[in-house]
Amino acid sequence: MPELPEVETVRRGLEGLSNKKITQVFRSDKKMRIESSLDLQGLAGAKVLNVGRRARYLIIDFDNKKSLILHLGMSGKVTLESQFKQLKHDHLACKFNDNSWLVFNDARRFGFIDLVETKNLKTHKMLASLGPEPLSDQFDFTDLKPKLSGKKMNIKTAMMDNQIVVGVGNIYISESLFDSKISPLRDAASLKDAEIKKLIASIKKIIAQAIELGGSSISDYVNAKGDLGYFQNSHKVYAREKQNCLLCKNLIKKIKQNGRSSFYCPQCQH
Repeated sequence: MPELPEVETVRRGLEGLSNKKITQVFRSDKKMRIESSLDLQGLAGAKVLNVGRRARYLIIDFDNKKSLILHLGMSGKVTLESQFKQLKHDHLACKFNDNSWLVFNDARRFGFIDLVETKNLKTHKMLASLGPEPLSDQFDFTDLKPKLSGKKMNIKTAMMDNQIVVGVGNIYISESLFDSKISPLRDAASLKDAEIKKLIASIKKIIAQAIELGGSSISDYVNAKGDLGYFQNSHKVYAREKQNCLLCKNLIKKIKQNGRSSFYCPQCQH
């Protein structure tokens, strides 16, 4: 599943759409995870004001007071194309007045497209309860400590809760816990103040590095140009089970937590 760094990379690749006008809209007859609130044909004639992001959701604001929410799900791709070939899993395509196309393709259909009134964005069912962005000033010790207090679940699962902080998915919390030397087996409530501060710093560091390198291309992810990311080449623990730790040479271990694979070094992370 594309995580925050991947979605942010796609967003940056779409920034050039600002001030362009949609001249044609294609929508497949396939059902997505949720149905669009408004008719997607309402995009025709609209001009792009801004291309934003909230957590893993791309948000494109238009001058007709409507906003398009795009979620990539497990295998979705949003790319800019010089022509629209209408491939099997293309679900939305918008042509702009410079003859370029924005194409949303999702083979597994776990993503969604929703056109809504811009004024209703903050109360949208997928956006209303989200926590702070990991790179924002709001995500700090004062914010995180009370959220972890009393939590008996493991710290890795807790940090993947979008009501605590958004976008810190499986790859990036595994890497952040290694960077902060905290075991994913620890109860969230067991972290000392210094460890919480270190974890916050590590999350900000890892997320920023991942964005700089265009995200991690593990399976389906590509950016808006169709290119792969490079952060997977910098993974210290993720998907490196039975390989030597880059710090202590002990073997990286893989376990299951809440149905997700966790990777860590038992020697370095406590």
